[in-house]
Amino acid sequence: MPARTPSPSAVRRLVATAAVVTAAAGAAAPAHAGTTWGIADQKPQTFTTPAFSQLRDAGMKTARYTVRYDALRYARNSRLKFHAQNLDAWLTAARAAHVRPLVTFWVTASSSRSLKRRISPARFRTEFRRFRKAYPWVRDFSLFNEPNLAGPFKHDPAALGRLYRTISKDLRHCGSCRLLVGDLNLTSGREAASYALKVRRAAKMPIRLWGLNNYNDVNDRRSTQTSQFLRSSAVKHSKVWITESGGVYSRKASSERRNPFLAQRRKATSDSAREKYQYDATRYLRTIARRYRRQIQRVYVYQLQSEPNPTWVPGTRNHSWDSGLLDPRGQERRSFGYLIRHVL
Repeated sequence: MPARTPSPSAVRRLVATAAVVTAAAGAAAPAHAGTTWGIADQKPQTFTTPAFSQLRDAGMKTARYTVRYDALRYARNSRLKFHAQNLDAWLTAARAAHVRPLVTFWVTASSSRSLKRRISPARFRTEFRRFRKAYPWVRDFSLFNEPNLAGPFKHDPAALGRLYRTISKDLRHCGSCRLLVGDLNLTSGREAASYALKVRRAAKMPIRLWGLNNYNDVNDRRSTQTSQFLRSSAVKHSKVWITESGGVYSRKASSERRNPFLAQRRKATSDSAREKYQYDATRYLRTIARRYRRQIQRVYVYQLQSEPNPTWVPGTRNHSWDSGLLDPRGQERRSFGYLIRHVL
């Protein structure tokens, strides 16, 4: 469900509160030497909550957002304009909060069959240029969210490599820009590494940054698949951003059955049990970041809060996914305190 877009007056008030609006365009300096930590969350309201203010004050200065790559093309389409409106609300709020955004692109906004719709480099470049004209202060980009899991690049990694080459040329004069070839889903390190090698060969140029979503390793408290991916021939000389990960409190029942994390295998269903496994997974995410700190540059924790729900009952599911540092009522979970005290 798309996040509710703030009113124009609310957006203007957010912008007015920014003392130095250019701060978001600067480098996202880590809170200490080593890995930079950020938040991945789709809701613009994230940046105005007291909880995020605590994270930001502790050193969290970057955030990730996923958007349809051609959202701005449909900004005046009565049925599809919400994609562009949500994007603008999120970026406006991030800028007002002095947060450097990482924008990850995804499938087209134009069709319900968008996962099967191919994307030509020329079309993507046109939309990418449209985005940069609208938001010239955004400097960090990822070409596609989980391209090896679903969408037009799943069975055509070479096309993603060619796209990377095209967009790299567009950014060749932007010294402060960072381009990830994509945020790869990591269930199998071997499969992700094989996919990455095909992308790199088709790009015919070095790929300096890879994105990675490694929920399985983190929530099973292991680093096997992450390590295998990092040591692979296509990636071992590159840097990696963990663009989406974290301890998961609950998912859809079907997901927990089909791909059970350690918590499900050990039958964790109560609030205290779910929260403990989430906390332990968050701690292990830090372990992975520290263990591979020479290669992992950034980590984005998903998410600050799932859909707000004041009537939520502890121990139950809240919609389809909940990895919130805050519970649906807005109360802090143990993982939130851990990030404040031991990570940032």
